[in-house]
Amino acid sequence: TPYLITTDAVHQLKREETQRDYRARIRGVVTCVLPKHQAVTIQDHTRGLYVVDVSTNRSGPPRIGEFLEVEGVIDPGLFAPCVQAQKVISLGIGHLPVPVRPTWDQLMNGSLDAQYVELQGIITAVQAGNTTLLTRGGVIQIELRVTGLPPEELKRHENALVRLRGCLFASWDYRTHQVKLGEARVYDADLVVEQDAPVDLFSSPSKSAAELLLFDPHAGAFQRVKVSGQIVHGRGPEYFMMNGSQGVRFLAKDPVSLQAGDYVETVGFPDLLGAASPVLREAVTRRIGRGPLPEARKLLADNLLRAEYDATRVQVEGVLAGVRGTTKESVLEMQSGVRTFTAKLNAGDETIHSLPVGSRLELTGVYEGLGGNRMAGQDVASFGLLLQSPADVIVLSRAPWWTLKRQLVIVGALAVVLAATGLWITQLRRQVEERTAELGAQIQQRQRAEQQRALEQERARIAQDLHDELGSGITEISMLTARAKSAWAPDDKRSGYLDQAGDKAREMVTALDEIVWATNPGHDSLASLVSYFSLYADRFLGLANISWRLEPPSGPADQTLDSRHRHQLFLAFKEALTNVVRHSGATEVRMNIQLAAGEVRLTIHDNGRGLPPHARTQGMDGVANMRSRLEKLGGRFEVTSEPGHGTRLHLSVPVG
Repeated sequence: TPYLITTDAVHQLKREETQRDYRARIRGVVTCVLPKHQAVTIQDHTRGLYVVDVSTNRSGPPRIGEFLEVEGVIDPGLFAPCVQAQKVISLGIGHLPVPVRPTWDQLMNGSLDAQYVELQGIITAVQAGNTTLLTRGGVIQIELRVTGLPPEELKRHENALVRLRGCLFASWDYRTHQVKLGEARVYDADLVVEQDAPVDLFSSPSKSAAELLLFDPHAGAFQRVKVSGQIVHGRGPEYFMMNGSQGVRFLAKDPVSLQAGDYVETVGFPDLLGAASPVLREAVTRRIGRGPLPEARKLLADNLLRAEYDATRVQVEGVLAGVRGTTKESVLEMQSGVRTFTAKLNAGDETIHSLPVGSRLELTGVYEGLGGNRMAGQDVASFGLLLQSPADVIVLSRAPWWTLKRQLVIVGALAVVLAATGLWITQLRRQVEERTAELGAQIQQRQRAEQQRALEQERARIAQDLHDELGSGITEISMLTARAKSAWAPDDKRSGYLDQAGDKAREMVTALDEIVWATNPGHDSLASLVSYFSLYADRFLGLANISWRLEPPSGPADQTLDSRHRHQLFLAFKEALTNVVRHSGATEVRMNIQLAAGEVRLTIHDNGRGLPPHARTQGMDGVANMRSRLEKLGGRFEVTSEPGHGTRLHLSVPVG
């Protein structure tokens, strides 16, 4: 078997290919050791690879930096392909590879699983088993294990700018095997502090909201700024703040209790593209005072979509188009000119829900720009208002109830009802007469059609049975006799061909006998069913040296059973005895046939080995065939078994 010799070649295999016992012989440097799993990651000149069972042929686990030759079988793994080691040879000490600096997409999609990487970012939070790292692409949650640094000491590097070098593992769901977005693991990492955590975060450079968009030679993804302002709305962890006439949003790093009207200082990392106004992420906030909210800016209906309004207090007039919500939130659907928008109140209020549709309202709240693409020049695609209390809703005028629209609707509805009533009375008598005649004809036609359909179905079934049972047998006999007549066939093989043809002919006679029995109306009785089942069981089980016993049947012997039900029950009976002979190892079979509650009930109990614990009968072809046959007739099929105590089958079909 050829060997794959690079880690990239292993990763290029499709999942179904990794299940074909392909082999690999790879040389690489150990970049991570996982003693708990008896595994390591090795990396050659192409990429990294997860290797399990590395203690093979070794007295202890490998060390980071050790150069190994690993030979083994490729395994699909639970997330990415790996190698099941069968032979591990140490080739000395190697050099750690040049680390990959992953893009944000690579961090998210898990494509660099088991790769030696370098990450730069600010540790913004350290919790039990979880580290929050702010990178240039965004924030990611990392399960971080630093070489030589106990997890409890990682806390002292919070808010520091660090560089991590270690083995990257994707974080994935053990049930779905899908990658968890925003999470990763970095093991056996080296940590270098590039910039110590500031002693006082609030000593960061101060900026106004407008200055966040101005030139700054020190601006960057890891440059904190401090913005002062007044809270105008909060829905933790997102808060809206006004700095003068400009709006700023911030996302609090830790839970804080801030109210509208609080003056605050906020320190965070500016994101200029996250919303219509700048957003401070991983923000730390302190309250410095409190005062009245700033005066709201009045907006006109023809000038509602402006990014400069975002996170500021505004006032808008509009017509109420609808009200919806729950006990925790009320939502007003508004129309202002050609624009529609929503106004949200964080608490349900009965007075809000009682406002009549069509009322003209004046709303005062915080502008929330939605959608848009600032890179494409479209700052805001739509907007909403965030209200503080029901007092922010003022009714300018209520919608009149008796409007021209309602009057026209009512008059039109009455006219339609009167016209429909007259037409209905006229047509009803004619329809009754026509329908009476049609029903009489349909009843007769349906009776003839049902009789014809039943006859055609029975003919088709008999033809199918003859084709299935005899067609292939005749063809096989023809082929065997042709081989026996061949001048090239040796004498001993000719005799074998003729014996096989004779066996096949006897099988066809038996099959033909079964078809004749199933289709003969003279056998449509319970007594005939019991007799034929007994003959078949005696012949079939006798050849297998299995004793059998039929308990006396219950029910009238002359009870009529239709041929289709008899035939399908017999085929299921054959399948059951076949399974007993082939799989059970039984020496005795007991059978019982009863007629009760309009059903023929057949029980077959063997003393064989039974089914193994937790066996799934749904995946067994024979069981599936029997269940399918009986359920198509409206019957039932059940299996009960206990290891070492045999198997019991319950088959029932309605008396048809």
